[in-house]
Amino acid sequence: MNSIDLRYFATIVFTAIFCVFGIYHFVSYLVLRYKILKYYFILILGLTLHWSLYLIINNSFSAQIVFIADKASLTTAMITTFGLLMFTKNYLNISENNFPILFKIYKIFTTIIIGLPVAHILNNLITKFDWLNDVFVMFAAMTAMSSIFLNIFSGIQLYKTEKFNRYYLFSYAPCLLSAILYISSWYLKRYVDFDANLIVLITSILVTLQLILFSILVGYKFKTIEEDSLKIQMDVNKILISEVEKQTKHLQIAKEDLINQNEELEKINKLKNKLFSLLTHDVRGPLNNVNSIIEMIESQLEESELKVILKKLKNEVNDRVSMINVLLEWSYKQLEGVTLNKKLCDLEVLFKSIKKEFKRMADDKAIEIELDITCRELVIDENMLKVMLRNLTSNAIKFSEKGQKIILSSQCTSNIVELRVKDFGLGMNANWDNTSKNKNSPSVREGTHGEKGTGFGLMITKDFAEMNNGEVLCKSEPNRGTEFILRFRSSTNESINPLV
Repeated sequence: MNSIDLRYFATIVFTAIFCVFGIYHFVSYLVLRYKILKYYFILILGLTLHWSLYLIINNSFSAQIVFIADKASLTTAMITTFGLLMFTKNYLNISENNFPILFKIYKIFTTIIIGLPVAHILNNLITKFDWLNDVFVMFAAMTAMSSIFLNIFSGIQLYKTEKFNRYYLFSYAPCLLSAILYISSWYLKRYVDFDANLIVLITSILVTLQLILFSILVGYKFKTIEEDSLKIQMDVNKILISEVEKQTKHLQIAKEDLINQNEELEKINKLKNKLFSLLTHDVRGPLNNVNSIIEMIESQLEESELKVILKKLKNEVNDRVSMINVLLEWSYKQLEGVTLNKKLCDLEVLFKSIKKEFKRMADDKAIEIELDITCRELVIDENMLKVMLRNLTSNAIKFSEKGQKIILSSQCTSNIVELRVKDFGLGMNANWDNTSKNKNSPSVREGTHGEKGTGFGLMITKDFAEMNNGEVLCKSEPNRGTEFILRFRSSTNESINPLV
C-alpha cells in the first residue's frame, strides 16, 4: 500500500470513528441535557469536519469547492478548539463565582476563537488580502496551541479542588502530544516539503485515544455526581425521617395531653352541672315550704298592713321559685347524657295541666287563661314541651296587666303544628334572641307588678325547641302584647272544636 492510499485510508477510518463518537454524544446530550455533553459533541464535530476536508481537497472536485474547503480549515480548527475549551471549563467547574480570573481568561479565548473565523471569512469574501489571510491562519494556530496549554494550566491549578480533576490532567497527554505534532508538522509543511502522512496517522490515533479517555472521564464524572447526589438524598431522607419521627412524637404527646385535658374538663363540667342541679333542688324545696307557710299565715290574717307586706313577700318568693325552676331546667339541659324521649303527646291534656298549674298566679292579677285547641296531638319530648309552655306562660302572666287575658292555642296543617302563647301586655323586643347573643347573656326585665324576668326561660325554650327539630317565633308590639309561636313538624294531627 503506497503513502497516498495510506493517507486516504486513515482519513476515511478516523473520520468515521469521530463521526460515530459525535452521534453517540449528541444523542446523549438530547437525552440527558448536560452542557458538558453538548460541548464534547462540538469538539468531536470540529474534529470530524477538519479531518474530512482532506478528502475534498485531494479528490476530483471543482477548483472552487477545493478553495472553499481549504479556507474552511481555519473555521473547523476553531470549532474544535472552542469545543475543547468549553468542555474543559465545564468539566473543571470553572465559573465566575469560584474562579473569576480563570473564567475571564476563558471568556477572552472564547471571544478570539469565535472572532477569528468571522474575520477570516470576511477577508476572503471582501478584502481578499493574502498576507492578512496568512496572519489569521498563523494566529489561529497559536490560539489553538495556547488553548491546549491553558487547559493544562487549569488542570494543574484546580488539581485538588475536586477528586476527578486530577484524572483530567492525567488523561490530557494524548491531546497535548497530538496538538504539538499536528501544529508543528503543519507549520513546517509551509516551508519544507516532506511526507507528513505518518505524522497524520499518529495524530489521528492519539486524538482517537484522547476521545476515548474523555468519554471515560465524562462517564466517571456522571457516576460520581450520581453517587454524591444519591448520598445527599439519603442524608436528607434520614434527616427528614428523623424530623418526622420527632414531630410525630411531639404530636402524639400533644394529642395525649389534649385528651387528658378534655377528659379532665369533661369531669369538671359534669361535676359542675351535677352540683348546680343538686344545689338548685336543695334551694327550691325550702323556698316552696316558705311559700306555703306565707300562704297559711296570710289566710289567718285580717286585712292589715302586715297582710300587704306578706303579699309582697309571697310575690318575691314566687319570683325566686320561678327563677330556681328555670335554672333547674337549664342545668338539666346542660348535663351530659340527656336524650330525647319522643312520644305521642295529648295537647289538650297538656294545655289543661299548664292552665291549672298557673291558675293561682293568674288569679292574683285577675288574668284569664283561654285554651284554643284545634290540633290535639304532637310527637315530641313531653317533659321538654312542658318546660317550654311553662316558661312562655309564666312570662305572659308576668308582663300582663291586671284583668287582661292569655290565650294558649294549637293549630296545624298537613305536616306543621304550631303552639302559641299570646298575651296583651307590655310587649317586648321581637329580636330578643339576637340581642341575647350580642350581650352574651339574657336581659333582665321587670313585670307589671315588679316581678323579675331573667330571660333564661326564653333561652331554654329556644334550645329545647331546636332539640326537637322545631323553632321559636316571636311577634310583639309595645303595649299591645306578645305572641310566641312554637313550630314543629308532625305527621299526627287531628283538628277538633275549640275549647275554652
